[in-house]
Amino acid sequence: MTKRMGRRGGMAALAAMGAATPALAQAPAGKEKVLYHLNQPGGEEFAYYRQFLVNLRNHLSVLTPGQYDLRVVMHGAGLNLLRIAARQNPQIAASIDEMKLAGVRFEVCRITLRSNNIRLDELYDAGEEDLVPSGVGQLGRLQHQGFAYIKI
Repeated sequence: MTKRMGRRGGMAALAAMGAATPALAQAPAGKEKVLYHLNQPGGEEFAYYRQFLVNLRNHLSVLTPGQYDLRVVMHGAGLNLLRIAARQNPQIAASIDEMKLAGVRFEVCRITLRSNNIRLDELYDAGEEDLVPSGVGQLGRLQHQGFAYIKI
């Protein structure tokens, strides 16, 4: 007859393993690398963009300053965060400013700009240094470099 451990016994065994090998529970050395993928429209009164920025702010609040590399990669309708929402809503603009001051990089797809005839100066606080050749290409490149992918 085989003895079954059960849920509580299994959890206790896992906890004991963690105590025996504390290195498994520790975070990897180096900066936390995370990319946020933004390619959606903002919705009514920019509700999606406002919630997106709240989630990003919450994430920043639990990170050690200087120990992260956070990127927001924007393409398609996601560019409307900078093209429309930040220009029409001062709170959204202030949130973006706050994120940038904290070191978050907002990366803009050059293909989206070109294919939609959008000028860089139409985007809130964006410059040449914020452009990436392809938003989708940048998503793949960053994941290959070890960035965690978040899509909200």
